[in-house]
Amino acid sequence: MEGRLGRPLGEALLEPTVIYVKAIVELLRSEVDVHGLAHITSGGVNNLLRLAAPVGYEIDAPLPVAPLFDLIAERGKVGDAEMHETFNMGCGFAVVVPENDESRALTLLSAHHPGAARIGRVTDDAGVVTR
Repeated sequence: MEGRLGRPLGEALLEPTVIYVKAIVELLRSEVDVHGLAHITSGGVNNLLRLAAPVGYEIDAPLPVAPLFDLIAERGKVGDAEMHETFNMGCGFAVVVPENDESRALTLLSAHHPGAARIGRVTDDAGVVTR
């Protein structure tokens, strides 16, 4: 298993959770026009729907899934839908900003979290669609 995970299983399981507070506070204090924030935990990207806006979201560039999640799915015989409903699957936090603020937001967030990336877009259709 160490080969698949790049480290012992115990280390992977005991890795502390990522804390987003500093990055998000800095973002909120910046000139970026933040329209929404969603912690992606249990419920997955569907947590974006908690923003109670009359919009939907198309996730077309999901972040890479950590090998640990693949191992959990395989060994636990857990399907893809359940994995995405239970775990963040690589995306721990989502920020909704206008397209013209995307670059500034990513620059700021990447300073704290180098894997920060655009994962999708807002749509006029309700719900979350993952492609």
